[in-house]
Amino acid sequence: MELDALVPVALGMWAVHDKEGFDDVKAQLRQWAKRDPIDALMTTVVGGGIAFWLAERDTNPHCKTAWDGILYMSTSLSVGYDNLFPTTPTGHALATFAQTFGPAMANAALEEPGPSVDDKILAKLEEIATLLAARGA
Repeated sequence: MELDALVPVALGMWAVHDKEGFDDVKAQLRQWAKRDPIDALMTTVVGGGIAFWLAERDTNPHCKTAWDGILYMSTSLSVGYDNLFPTTPTGHALATFAQTFGPAMANAALEEPGPSVDDKILAKLEEIATLLAARGA
């Protein structure tokens, strides 16, 4: 599959007529990752690693087992160290995703699941604003 085959997919993601649908997908992805960041990280490492292996196994001599793909994906989420590099467009796409979002996912994995500090501050400010509005201030 050539990279230009992905252009319609990318354009479809930002199509005006379905922007709300795409925004819903993004919101659901954020909620899933925030609910338990370690689960999100492990799913990405293992699931992404297996997907990487499936994409690369027939063309990449360094990706012989699913463990090779999992190791590649785990290093792509952080320091990017491995002797394995993608050779297929799908492998490159998976690597791009992992290297773009991976560091933030790895960092979030150490946070407690649930609302962030920003969410808690926002909730408190909304509570204060509601109390002030009730007092007529």
